[in-house]
Amino acid sequence: MRISFHGATKQVTGSAHLVEINNRRILLDCGLFESDRFNPESPNRQFDFDPASLDAVVVSHSHNDHIGRLPVLIRHGFKGPIYTTPATADILNIMLRDSARIQREDARNAQLRNPDSEPLSPLFELSDVEWVIERLVRLPYEQPAELLPGITLTYHDAGHILGSAMVQFDFKEGDQQRRFLFTGDLGRRDMGMLHNPTVVKDIDVLVSESTYGAKELDIYDTLLKQLHAIVLRAIRLQSKIIIPAFSLGRTQKMIHSFLELFHEHRVKPVPIYVDSPLATRLTEVHRDHPSCYTPESIKLLESDGSLFNAPELHFCPTWDDSRRLNYLNGPLIIIASSGMCEAGRIRHHLRHAVEDPDNAIVIVSYQAEKTLGRKIAEGAERIQIMDRWHDLNCAVYVLDGFSGHADRNDFAWWYEQTGGNIQSAFLVHGEPESMEALSPLLQPYVQNPVVIPEKGQSFDV
Repeated sequence: MRISFHGATKQVTGSAHLVEINNRRILLDCGLFESDRFNPESPNRQFDFDPASLDAVVVSHSHNDHIGRLPVLIRHGFKGPIYTTPATADILNIMLRDSARIQREDARNAQLRNPDSEPLSPLFELSDVEWVIERLVRLPYEQPAELLPGITLTYHDAGHILGSAMVQFDFKEGDQQRRFLFTGDLGRRDMGMLHNPTVVKDIDVLVSESTYGAKELDIYDTLLKQLHAIVLRAIRLQSKIIIPAFSLGRTQKMIHSFLELFHEHRVKPVPIYVDSPLATRLTEVHRDHPSCYTPESIKLLESDGSLFNAPELHFCPTWDDSRRLNYLNGPLIIIASSGMCEAGRIRHHLRHAVEDPDNAIVIVSYQAEKTLGRKIAEGAERIQIMDRWHDLNCAVYVLDGFSGHADRNDFAWWYEQTGGNIQSAFLVHGEPESMEALSPLLQPYVQNPVVIPEKGQSFDV
């Protein structure tokens, strides 16, 4: 067995790992890098391997850093099947179409700003997305299937987002039966909505993500208490709570947490407005997959026979719906994208809220350096929103425990449950400091030294 790492090496984007078993070539994920998509030299536009030589692609989940280059892969000659869980397939359809639309709009706007410049070429078009959808093979959790002759694929619930999965291959090399496992993005334990990550045993080769390998995040009960206090403040001051949140995963988790406060902890209900067309479409997909939720979550989320249909919950499909929120009195909650405040409707709400000290911004997503969200989280005195500067007078709360990624304690729990005796292990999808911190935590369960690979490195295991 040979593994080559072509992305998410000492970074958290561009997930792509090539596994070769008995002369069969399988790509795990094909995600976007954090790179200018229009730059001809961007790693998003080229591959270090021949896509036409692949026998299959296996997708762990539907975040763009894991699926965002699938249409590019097909443009470069890949013609095989793409395996996903059913929920991931439904979400992937929406995410890739939205990505194609945004790229086309960005290219057109750039041409309008500089009419004499060369036209920009998007990474892919909607027609390329159609080819991806045609190749999807849906495989539910815990249903082993023959991926290729002699190689069995099993998906396990990773507990990260709806449909997220760990990828297990069982196969023979010579007379030896072996098991390979890729964690994808491992979720947190006991977060209330999704199932805990499945424990997998008898692993020979492990590829593990490491995003929060150096951090210990607040447990869910603590997060709920913090959220409770923020809601009580908004009720007392008759003010607004503004939450920048990614449309996939984080928005639905925040809805769940507020409903839990209202219905399980008897906090006075406050209207929740979800102001993101993409989040609205993705929430509709969340309604279609009740098996992904814990029984307690289904009971909490279900109203009138439908999930995510509580009377406190309101969706804002149009710009007029969004603008009306400016004229509503608090208390109310607005959840809008983008999660880092760099685009989307959230900036519109921030402009109307940040200078009022009674309002609150709640940061629940990772904020990259130099983004508006990072400046807010770090407590800048003044911030620029689009073309205007504003005093940041409102309260700011950072609740990063709502992350969908396992923290150091979650990793320790999961590694221990595997039973150890792993022959070889690799750490991907993390910054170097996270990998260096996680490596000694994993090492007691691995026979050979844990490896932190470089991009392009290959290993025979």
